[in-house]
Amino acid sequence: MDGGRHARNAHQEVVAVVQAKTQTHGHLRRRLTIIFAATAVMAVICTLVVYLTEHNAERTEIHDLFDAFIFSTSQLLTASSVASPHTDLGKVLELFFDLWAITVVATLAGSFGAFFHARSKEIDGVESRLRDEAGQLRQRI
Repeated sequence: MDGGRHARNAHQEVVAVVQAKTQTHGHLRRRLTIIFAATAVMAVICTLVVYLTEHNAERTEIHDLFDAFIFSTSQLLTASSVASPHTDLGKVLELFFDLWAITVVATLAGSFGAFFHARSKEIDGVESRLRDEAGQLRQRI
């Protein structure tokens, strides 16, 4: 298989995922949608919880909703942040954020791995069928 050709056609695969062109593309689109939607919902909930627990804490770096949003979202997505919680609940939430980030990264990696494996099998199957059909056509001629 020509790896360069597949890299050049990567944008077509992205469009195919958005359009759910095949069952495999649709499966990846569903997985990505669930991951992103769940993370967005968690970001909103965690922003509110962090704001309510941290904004009045002594020596806090989280003073308003925007600070709580930045802290929560960066923790959920990267397991690192620009602020440190000063309440016990904030510290427990920080552990939850770390678990969430690790889970999301692992889920995304698994989703893409499953997609590329399935697509490779589909592409190999199509190429094999085309070779067989070309051989049959040559025999007829």
